[in-house]
Amino acid sequence: MIARFLSAALFSLFLLPVFAEESPFALELQSRSPSGTVRVVKESWLPSRTALIVCDMWDLHHCRNAVIREGEMAPRMNEVLEKARAAGVFIIHAPSSCMAAYEGTPARERARSAPAAARLPADIGQWCKQIPEEEAAVYPIDQSDGGEDDDPDEHAKWAAELEAKGLNPRAPWTRQIDVLRIDQEKDAISDSGEEIWNLLESRDIDQVILTGVHVNMCVAGRPFGLRQMAKNGKRVVLLRDLTDAMYNPKRWPFVSHVRGTELFIEHVERLICPTITSGQILGDGVTFAFSAATAGPKRLQVLLLGDSTTEASIPKKLAPGEPQFEDNLRILLATEPDLPPTDVYNEGVSGEYIRRLLDSGRYDRDVATKPKADYIFIRYGLNDAAKRENFAENFPKDFRELLGRLRQDHPGAGIIAMTAIPYSTVNNHGEINELITKIAKEEKLTCFDIVPRYLAELEKGPDMLNYRRYSLSKVPEALRPLAVPYVQPGSDPQIVVLDNRLDAFFGHLPGWYGDRHPTLAGYNVIASETAKFLAPLIREKHVK
Repeated sequence: MIARFLSAALFSLFLLPVFAEESPFALELQSRSPSGTVRVVKESWLPSRTALIVCDMWDLHHCRNAVIREGEMAPRMNEVLEKARAAGVFIIHAPSSCMAAYEGTPARERARSAPAAARLPADIGQWCKQIPEEEAAVYPIDQSDGGEDDDPDEHAKWAAELEAKGLNPRAPWTRQIDVLRIDQEKDAISDSGEEIWNLLESRDIDQVILTGVHVNMCVAGRPFGLRQMAKNGKRVVLLRDLTDAMYNPKRWPFVSHVRGTELFIEHVERLICPTITSGQILGDGVTFAFSAATAGPKRLQVLLLGDSTTEASIPKKLAPGEPQFEDNLRILLATEPDLPPTDVYNEGVSGEYIRRLLDSGRYDRDVATKPKADYIFIRYGLNDAAKRENFAENFPKDFRELLGRLRQDHPGAGIIAMTAIPYSTVNNHGEINELITKIAKEEKLTCFDIVPRYLAELEKGPDMLNYRRYSLSKVPEALRPLAVPYVQPGSDPQIVVLDNRLDAFFGHLPGWYGDRHPTLAGYNVIASETAKFLAPLIREKHVK
């Protein structure tokens, strides 16, 4: 008995320096609010309480582009594994359906022999395709085709190559990619949710890092994936720069493959768990990015410049999960089967006018740095008329100065002067638009007149296309309880709704319909007409 006590005491003394010297990882956990606003929380994670799970980094894949991207990502991922392992993080390799390749190895036996957890979630052995937080959300990408983004001819050759090797071209994986070193003395290998849960519980691990592929499928949904870890109480994060998605840019929302991956990561950050980057573990501040090797066909770049009637800040705030102006423009162009894929950047800012854009530094920060544009829409004039002295004289000068900058920074772009939308059934901005039309003619710009279509839509109902924004102070005290759920706080609290739901209560109040900024319906009118205007220009210049 004494001998056992002394042995235990010596063992404890041996462990003490290890724990004393353990250095935590300083992590910045990134999440998003329902409206998409980024939130960062700094945390210190002890390596001894942390596991890093490598999901489905297979040796082969049915998608050739997925194999190329994985090959680019794997060396950086191995650096992360080596650094984390050396610090004391428990590494679990989870190449699903490949356990036969590791039978009898110490790492595989370590997972199989882990003691059964006292608390085993009922469904931990099952895929999890959704957690409650996701139920009301719009799924960010259409993956119903499996997400293949290969060129069809290259994909056929790749499938034939796999078949010639005696592999199933739909599921050719046999083991984890060899670039990732497995330490048989420390790591574990498993694709079982129960085994991995047992490993975590037996080691008192409550913090989990997920990396690997593919984030919108296996990484999120496997029995050991993000959703299962999050809903069952583990503090889980995604290593967001060392993952990839299965997404085909020819499917909704018709963005690039890289952007499709980003959209799903944003979905994760809003509704499932936070994310971190590899640079936080390696301490080098580097964020991994894929090369252009799998970027696919060149995408046209459309840049939107303007004021609040371009930015759509209120619709973005109140309906963040719905497609916005720039999204619907991109989607409408994608429905034209002969047009090349297109990206649309919305750089409108509420309250902005040309002089402020140029003098504030925002042009240099947000416009000059954008990818070289193929088409640029300019819609200014409303705020310029209100805020620029000697408007009729200075607006043309400001416009031409902006043109000079754009022609220098985006050479070859088709620059389109766009008229201001009318705020009522009469073209109450005719004077501004006459000036815009005159500048366009003198500068030999294409001019896009949105007024006729917008006026036609307003004729169907003068208040159908504008949201309601009204000062709470103007509402009689007796009616204010009806407004409570719709009030936006501030020095002058405002009732803000995107539709007519409150017209029955407040429509009789003077000025209730006074704010003429577009709703989502109004921006959809603008997007629809813009797509009709732009498609022939693209077809003429870019379609052979």
